[in-house]
Amino acid sequence: MDDTPPEQAPGMRQLRFADGLEHMFRRYHADAFLARMRWSLLVAAAVFLLFALLDAISLPEPVRTQVLALRLGLIMPTLALAGFATYLPRLRPWLQWTASAASLVCGLGVVGIIGVARAHAFPLPYEGIILVIFAVYFLTGLRFMPAMLCGWVTFVAYLGMEMLAGTPGHVLLYNAFFVGSANLIGTAGCYFLEYAVRQHFLSQRRLQEMAEKDFLTGLLNRRAFSARAASTWRQAQREKHAVGVAMMDVDYFKRYNDHYGHAAGDETLRQVAQVLGQHARRPLDIVARYGGEEFVGLWYDLSAQDMQALLERVRAGVAALDLPHAASDASPRVSISIGLAYLQPQPGEGIEDALRLADMALYQAKEQGRDRVVCKQPQGPGSTG
Repeated sequence: MDDTPPEQAPGMRQLRFADGLEHMFRRYHADAFLARMRWSLLVAAAVFLLFALLDAISLPEPVRTQVLALRLGLIMPTLALAGFATYLPRLRPWLQWTASAASLVCGLGVVGIIGVARAHAFPLPYEGIILVIFAVYFLTGLRFMPAMLCGWVTFVAYLGMEMLAGTPGHVLLYNAFFVGSANLIGTAGCYFLEYAVRQHFLSQRRLQEMAEKDFLTGLLNRRAFSARAASTWRQAQREKHAVGVAMMDVDYFKRYNDHYGHAAGDETLRQVAQVLGQHARRPLDIVARYGGEEFVGLWYDLSAQDMQALLERVRAGVAALDLPHAASDASPRVSISIGLAYLQPQPGEGIEDALRLADMALYQAKEQGRDRVVCKQPQGPGSTG
């Protein structure tokens, strides 16, 4: 587990982690801010409807017709489409783009509304731009970069519109100062908000790792293995793939502790765990410390021959550590016995059935002299020595 403090984690100040962690953060962010994004779109729609009502009451023709066309014909449909997109799971990875597009349409739409008023010499306040900018930075659930892009593009579009409209220089200067200041405040605030969210994400991951990892070996603990293995088992049932479930036991480990001491025993378990971890690198491979000197593993969609060959490499890897074990009856060095259950999960079966079969195979490995791999399959036992 990485013990780097959140504030020192690589990518924190640039608001980007390494690719794998960044992908996990974006999924976390999308899930955490989904409700906020939906509510912000709903609030935005309500506010624009209230302004449309105000426009209908207070604006003269033809300003009223053109402004309502922008509010009701452009901005409201965009908000409705963006809100609908938040309920489509297949669009979840693209919600930042969706919300960014909706925010930009709102910003540019308000710029257009002010532009219509300027073209008809109607004194419509420009402050609506500031409301949109603050909403983009603080309400929509956008991350820093897309929020900043929307905010500053809206600002540039507003300046361009006012210059084309011939707004007097001293008026434009003050308006630009206030809108620009709103963007500066929003940029800084949004940066610190995302920084805090990333800190929380890292802290949550560390807490999860502490809850799931065995403190001595760094492998998963028994509870975490049970949860992940059950999920993989269900996937194997759906996809009709075989799994190999192995129970592994360091031979005569109590004697090892009695002879060499518990500190040496702990170091041995750590080295054995490293060997196991080296043989479980695919996304669905799982290895864990099951308790004491016992380990458990699950490998997904390997043939029976490949599965047994892999576990033979595990056994040989432990032997290659060349750790003396004078008190062992199996080998003069530390060795491991492995029981493998190889099967294709069937309806009505659970991971517990595979673990029981693997435990039977492990018992048979010990009965045959230890330091070996024994495989059992539901249709009948088979073994390799």
